[in-house]
Amino acid sequence: MNGLNGIELLSCHDVRFNFPAHFHDAYCIWFNRSGGEQYSQRGYTSILQTASFSIVAPGEVHANRTVDNSSRSLMTFYVKPSLFQSVARHLESTDPASVEFRSDFYRDPECLDVLTRLFATLRYLTSLLEKESSLLEALCLLTGRHATVKTHESMISREKLRVRKIIDHLHDRLAENISLSQLSSQFNCTPFHLIRFFKKESGLTPYAYLLRLRLEKARKLISKGRTLVDAALETGFADQSHLNRHFKHIYGIPPGEFRRQILSD
Repeated sequence: MNGLNGIELLSCHDVRFNFPAHFHDAYCIWFNRSGGEQYSQRGYTSILQTASFSIVAPGEVHANRTVDNSSRSLMTFYVKPSLFQSVARHLESTDPASVEFRSDFYRDPECLDVLTRLFATLRYLTSLLEKESSLLEALCLLTGRHATVKTHESMISREKLRVRKIIDHLHDRLAENISLSQLSSQFNCTPFHLIRFFKKESGLTPYAYLLRLRLEKARKLISKGRTLVDAALETGFADQSHLNRHFKHIYGIPPGEFRRQILSD
């Protein structure tokens, strides 16, 4: 590990905010210590109880909201896959290249307790040694108990591979004003067919997915100390107010508040 690179924290206590369909380019590890959280993914809906935590794999489209709007103490880690691979090197009989986690709920009281203490350690303590030690302990425990073996590329469906190529294409042209006709021509299909199979595999339309890619990139830039104006312009938003509106809609807080949380950790 290189310091605390590869991990971010975010908390939410607003019971009125419903997280709309979105995704992350890192593993999202989250739990609500003050109530149930309704979770939806690919048409499946369930309740994350306070005794469990959830892991959402990178790129998986999901949405969540509180169950009864009485209380919320939502704690979230965003962990880069490369950090888990780094941790896997500390474990015997674990191939770092094979480490991944499926999107699911996990009822593991010891892991949940370790994650809860880790959140407080990373957020409030100043000792780098203590932070690094707690992080390594938690990620090793998660990897040792809940990691699975990656699916071989040949087992992935043809449509899913095509969607991955489209997503890569959107990544490469993040700030460009891409048209649906350009995309459909690039990938040899009609616009209607592209929207249909893309939404079936990803859970979002191509435009909605591109918007969330832009927000994820803006979130990265802001967490590195870039100004909100620079983050907006470098990710294809018309201006800062355009970024503000979409950022708050997806993450529940304006980008300025996110910047304050991240840079004060």
